Amino acid sequence: MKKLRAKTKEELIEKIKSCDTEDEVYINLELDRDVAIALLENCEPKKIYLPKSKYKRSSKKIIKALEGVDVEVIPIEPKTGRPTNVDKIIKKHLDKKPKEIAEITGINLKTVEYHYYKLKKKKDNGESK
Repeated sequence: MKKLRAKTKEELIEKIKSCDTEDEVYINLELDRDVAIALLENCEPKKIYLPKSKYKRSSKKIIKALEGVDVEVIPIEPKTGRPTNVDKIIKKHLDKKPKEIAEITGINLKTVEYHYYKLKKKKDNGESK
């Protein structure tokens, strides 16, 4: 899946123009006529993913028109915020290095390192008693 992120519609359309043919595309902005046309002309997607908040604000006519040419528009819940149980998540992966844990879990490396070394120290102190 090709992820296209932009702050403005114009910036998004420029990124779409440099896009190769992709079956699945994620965009972080509302879907309107200009964006839909750019996607169809340049990427030729079968599925377009949008954040739920942007999907709700996108034109239903555009979505129906895309479905008419066999392009599915799918709202998804974007990953946002911090994990609530970072210690529990990292505890499961203590056998790995912090960088590997960060890649697996998607948690910031500095956050992983903080919790990793805190848990290691706690574990070492607990075993020696």
